[in-house]
Amino acid sequence: MKNHKKLKTDLSMSTKDILLPNEEVKEILMNNYYQRQMEKANNIDVDINHLENIFTNKTYYLAMKLVPPLERKVLYLSYIENSKLNDIGRRLKLQKNEVISLRNKAITHFKNNLSTLCKVDNLKNGGIS
Repeated sequence: MKNHKKLKTDLSMSTKDILLPNEEVKEILMNNYYQRQMEKANNIDVDINHLENIFTNKTYYLAMKLVPPLERKVLYLSYIENSKLNDIGRRLKLQKNEVISLRNKAITHFKNNLSTLCKVDNLKNGGIS
């Protein structure tokens, strides 16, 4: 009985070091996830001035190419580099509200450009839009 008790104590001591609270496990998993996502983003052949290179679809490429350069930079920093609004503002010498406005305008411009280009493609292909 004494050996069994000692074995149980040894086992609990050896596993005690690997038990982590849920918050720590979540943090480790999230850090690992973000690190992998940033590595994927770093492997993309794109820089702050050429966000359109992220798209392999010609229509998407052209739609992003038509977005004004400063707006493209804000999108790049927001979504590719995953920068915070304050960091983007510091980097581009803009206020936080200007960054938010530029990001919203960029998304709107991209959507409108994409819509227009899709309509043009449909007309070229003889389709009715």
